[in-house]
Amino acid sequence: MPRLFTAIDTPPAVAAGLLHTLPVHRGVRPVPAGQLHLTLRFLGDQDEDSAARIGKALAGIQAPPLTMQVQGVGRFRGGQGAVLWAGLAHDDRLTALFDTIEAALADIGIARERRRFHPHLTVARCRPGLPEAVMRDWLAAQHDLTLPAWTAERFVLFESFLSPDGARHEPRAGYPLSASR
Repeated sequence: MPRLFTAIDTPPAVAAGLLHTLPVHRGVRPVPAGQLHLTLRFLGDQDEDSAARIGKALAGIQAPPLTMQVQGVGRFRGGQGAVLWAGLAHDDRLTALFDTIEAALADIGIARERRRFHPHLTVARCRPGLPEAVMRDWLAAQHDLTLPAWTAERFVLFESFLSPDGARHEPRAGYPLSASR
């Protein structure tokens, strides 16, 4: 069963800039540059019929290109360590795209996301034993991080393949963001 999610890719220069900020420590596992993305909606395991319906629903979405910009950093704590992330500047059009995707998926019977949409780029996963000072120092040093803006001209339906070495994400379909679609 395909494990699916929708996302917006991060340009290589932005990914490299973000990954360059990370602390070098064996307890910090950076996300591979080519896998750095903004998850719009995680869909989990879907059978092929559902995947086809999802693809068709997403193909009907019309939304303009988005201006995106990294702004600030943070972390999520969890029982298996922490996640370091970079925030994105607020953009009403990004929220509108998320809402449009949610509505298209709800129309085909996929329950809406319960959690509030929090646009971010996961840049690293941290092992539980990572000293608090390493994360705290990174958060303080990168608090005001801002990187050059870019234009997102598509979103993607990805399939995620899990392995002991981490997840690998492969695009199944891309959907253009265009002012005149």
